[in-house]
Amino acid sequence: VAVIFFFTVASPVTSILITLNVAACIVEILGFMHAIGIAIDSVSVINIVLAVGLSIDYSAHVGHCFMLKGGDDKNKRALESLADIGAAVLSGALSTFLAVVVLLFSSSYVFTTLSKQFALTVGLGVVHGLVLLPVLLSLFGPKAFEAAEIPEDESEKDDLNLSEESL
Repeated sequence: VAVIFFFTVASPVTSILITLNVAACIVEILGFMHAIGIAIDSVSVINIVLAVGLSIDYSAHVGHCFMLKGGDDKNKRALESLADIGAAVLSGALSTFLAVVVLLFSSSYVFTTLSKQFALTVGLGVVHGLVLLPVLLSLFGPKAFEAAEIPEDESEKDDLNLSEESL
């Protein structure tokens, strides 16, 4: 997973933070599975593999958006990345949750296990992707890409400098 992040996000620090975020999410899902009585069997293992993919989705978008935000203030970059991509990530999580919530009331072991694990995955994935990862990025995040967008404050200063030079 970390290798794929390294090639897609192109920042070793961000890739490591996303990988740690996803790993923590999977460990928590396993812990909650024990707490709610889901045994590790073929059905739950398949769902854990699916949970890796879903939890990656929430964190990868936020991490990539963070790298595209310019400036030196990591707190501001984390906030701007949440403002840009946070609603889309939350909408995706909500639609995934709504798709499986009806299965919670099923009498089939496969469907109830799937729905419980997906509910855990969506809940924990969103918390990790929209709360924990931005905090980690604001503390340990790397500098932005060279081609990152210029923050609005700096672009306004550039516009003022250009207008003063033309006088």
